[in-house]
Amino acid sequence: MLKKIFLSVVLFFAVTLVLGGCSLQNSSEDTKNSEQKIKVAASIFPIYDITKEIAGDKIDVSLILPPGASPHTFEVSASQIKNLQNVKLFFVIGQNLDAWVENISSAISDSETIDLSRVVELQQLDENNPNHRPDEEDEGFDPHYWLSPKNIYTVSEEILNQLVLLSPENESYFLGNYNNFVNELQTKDVEWQEKMNSLTNKNIVVFHDAWGYFADHFGLTVVGTFEPFPGQEPTPQYLKELQASVKEYNIKALFAEPQLSQDSIKTLAKDLGVDIKVLDPTGGVEGRASYIEMMDFNVQNVYNLLKNN
Repeated sequence: MLKKIFLSVVLFFAVTLVLGGCSLQNSSEDTKNSEQKIKVAASIFPIYDITKEIAGDKIDVSLILPPGASPHTFEVSASQIKNLQNVKLFFVIGQNLDAWVENISSAISDSETIDLSRVVELQQLDENNPNHRPDEEDEGFDPHYWLSPKNIYTVSEEILNQLVLLSPENESYFLGNYNNFVNELQTKDVEWQEKMNSLTNKNIVVFHDAWGYFADHFGLTVVGTFEPFPGQEPTPQYLKELQASVKEYNIKALFAEPQLSQDSIKTLAKDLGVDIKVLDPTGGVEGRASYIEMMDFNVQNVYNLLKNN
């Protein structure tokens, strides 16, 4: 009897050691595989999500701008620079919107920065264009091009091409993921266009001038913006002109952005007797956890506001 118990104990520990060894080996192999993956990074969530969709599990993709932060006010930390060592490729929006990426890429040898603005048709900022008016400190082109699905088709193709250059052996895998993403976006875009085309009133007031491409794509008109520049309080004269636009176009709500303080716009909304709704330009949070979810959230919020006007 004692002999049987002894043999059982020996067998138990032998199996435990074997399984434990396998577990450690698998864990070691997983870590090794993770370390061997090519690393890329994207400046903002929409570009990060698209890159992840195409890269799948073949490439390690990092997000630089934390969800909830604004690219206009963001500052890179030393810890982020450390965590992004060995990144081979940085995907950026360009047009000075995410120039802070340079602080990271310049500290990393053997990395390349891909400015995605070079593959889209940018809109010139123009005082006479209601959807692309220049802010006080702006000049040149509107950098918020990712808020139009039309531009994302060319952006995603460029991301695909760059990933294939990095990892040519995975070309067919990347292409399959790219086609899946584009097909889903096209299906949703048709749905979004049908909703927006059904509206009769297409005038909106937004928090800052980020929504020109979105408005162009869906046939909307931005008749006013709350902040002359992100993070800059509007002057009394600026607010007076905005109030006049709100009354002239019978605006029922002002669209705020979750990445920027809403304290001032709450006061204005109360004075004007209008509601506050939300448009999210970068997403990355629950309910907007993908580019398509983020766009769907924004389209639905505009549609719900204007459908009865």
